[in-house]
Amino acid sequence: MKSKYNESPFFYKRRLTREVKVGGIGIGGNNPIRIQSMVNTDTKDVQATIAQIRELQEAGSELVRLTVPTSQDSDALVKIREQMKRDKITVPLVADIHFTPSIAMKAVEFVEKIRINPGNFADKKKFAIIEYTDKEYNLELERISDVFLPLVKRAQELGVAMRIGTNHGSLSDRIMNRYGDSPEGMVESSLEFIRIAESIGYKDIIVSMKASNTQIMIQAYRMLVARFYELGMDYPLHLGVTEAGDGKDGRIKSAIGIGSLLDDGLGDTIRVSLTEDPVLEIPVARKIAEKYNVFNSRNIESNSNKKKADNFFEFKEFRNPLQYSRFYSKEIELGNLKIGDNHPIRIEAHLDSVPQNPTQIIGDLIQAGLSTSTSPESIHFPIRTDAELDWIIGAKKLGSIPIPVSFMLQSEMASQFYDRISDLLLLEKWVTYFPYFANEEDEQSFMGALSSYHNNGGVVEWVIRSNEFNRLEELIQKIAKYSLKNSSFSLQCDDYVHDYRKFASLLSHHDYPIVLSGSFEDYDDALYKTSIGMGGLLIDGIGDMIRISYPGEVSEQLSLGFDLLQGCRLRLTKTEYISCPSCGRTQFDLQDTTARIKKRTIHLKGVKIAVMGCIVNGPGEMADADFGYVGAAPGKVHLYRGKEIIMKNVPSAIADEKLIELIKESGMWVEASEV
Repeated sequence: MKSKYNESPFFYKRRLTREVKVGGIGIGGNNPIRIQSMVNTDTKDVQATIAQIRELQEAGSELVRLTVPTSQDSDALVKIREQMKRDKITVPLVADIHFTPSIAMKAVEFVEKIRINPGNFADKKKFAIIEYTDKEYNLELERISDVFLPLVKRAQELGVAMRIGTNHGSLSDRIMNRYGDSPEGMVESSLEFIRIAESIGYKDIIVSMKASNTQIMIQAYRMLVARFYELGMDYPLHLGVTEAGDGKDGRIKSAIGIGSLLDDGLGDTIRVSLTEDPVLEIPVARKIAEKYNVFNSRNIESNSNKKKADNFFEFKEFRNPLQYSRFYSKEIELGNLKIGDNHPIRIEAHLDSVPQNPTQIIGDLIQAGLSTSTSPESIHFPIRTDAELDWIIGAKKLGSIPIPVSFMLQSEMASQFYDRISDLLLLEKWVTYFPYFANEEDEQSFMGALSSYHNNGGVVEWVIRSNEFNRLEELIQKIAKYSLKNSSFSLQCDDYVHDYRKFASLLSHHDYPIVLSGSFEDYDDALYKTSIGMGGLLIDGIGDMIRISYPGEVSEQLSLGFDLLQGCRLRLTKTEYISCPSCGRTQFDLQDTTARIKKRTIHLKGVKIAVMGCIVNGPGEMADADFGYVGAAPGKVHLYRGKEIIMKNVPSAIADEKLIELIKESGMWVEASEV
């Protein structure tokens, strides 16, 4: 299935949507990508809620959401509104509603936007197995319409916008039994509620498709927009990775999910959901959105790039963007390391120069990585001097570098190609640009040296510049002519995602492994750009090896690469935590609890643990967690294995220990000393 889900996979153009007004803020249309957050105070605590709304407005949140779970919370909205008016706080408010239509009818009177979850607003969510006939299914839809339409009518009368916010794992039993807990089910759930609203002409709707799993989240949004194109719908999108967690992992997951879709031209407002102070979400959201808001303010569509490229090629879609499938490449042996095919996506460390004490540094990298599964699997040196080349060859002869070496000789060392080919055979991968040959003799000399290297077990990585795609076919012919079968490719480019997609499109009839390589200014630049760029490509199925470079500690670069793969759910090398950002429904201190559980379980590689503040975000939205720790009531916790509740109302004082007992009983516990 290759449905249209954006304007083009190969250049940036924002999808034009209708404008929806939320108070004085326009969302969609030609407006910038709006940034929002959610208070984590108890809505009934008016002063604390007001204080956090003010903080968020001052930090740059353009909308602020708050939870309204009870009638008392909706009553508090009146006082919050009065106080906001006195304090000249003007940010539009969004009421978050779950389960209770009558509370929504009260809350809609005091906010500019109301968010409902079609999985639990008027539909049944009891994890029941019910087989619906078509007649029964339609009767349920009529019942839902009767419950939902009064809210839609009142929102229409008041000029209040609505977000139809579907979350993976919180679909109704009716949807689950027909579509499964799938992106397709998420889309159909939203469309049902959109159609009900449209039946009375209400279209002030924004839609979201959130999930904690970035693959599912991206697929669901793309599938939704594909359906919008089919149905002629133009509703704006609210983007977010729900339960992203905290710290570096929360930022990486958010940037992968949100940034990848923004790169697709999709998304009109975003919320980064971190298990931290909500004010800290705002700079992260700004960092993710800033490039696209600059593009949009200048009306940049990358059309000039597209036309330039199209002078040579018609790029064709080569993947199913609505379902993960890895771009196929043949297996290549890089020393004792296998890349491509179905092998894990590999991480190659980059040393910008040969350090003063390289043997110790490489040894430390490998040793430190053994306990965290983040050892470099290959190491790359750009070789600039004879001394550097001598050291690396000497170290390989002595066995001081026990992993494959990837090397690039700088242009001033071109004579080394021929003079030291026997030495270079000790190094497993030769990275090179495809040169311009002055004559056939030059070609034979250069390609002959590579053939000698290749025939003795070496891999050649070809670096192509994005403005030289017209030379790619020539290069592939030379690779065939000189039988350089163990070749891989990387790309030097500016527009990372779109250029690599073009590259993969051109390579789609071949089976060469692809290296995702990038150089960045610093750690912060690398974190966001690799998450958006490399992360988006990895979820597209593109990439067999990652090489990240920026000034700083090599161990940090390696960790970022492995964390990126974890955030894409492609290679789990540590514990995966799914934790919600906290809100007024939360039954315990989520930040403290998450930190406490992490301290006890951080060594459980590949185990997925959800820490959820309340039953709303409990068994459903932690959809693919192995274990769940869910707030049930003040001082009480429910413990889950998968979606099955195992222990109810466990006192908070012993809940951590009971969680560990449950992991042990399930056979997934190891002692930290054994890792």
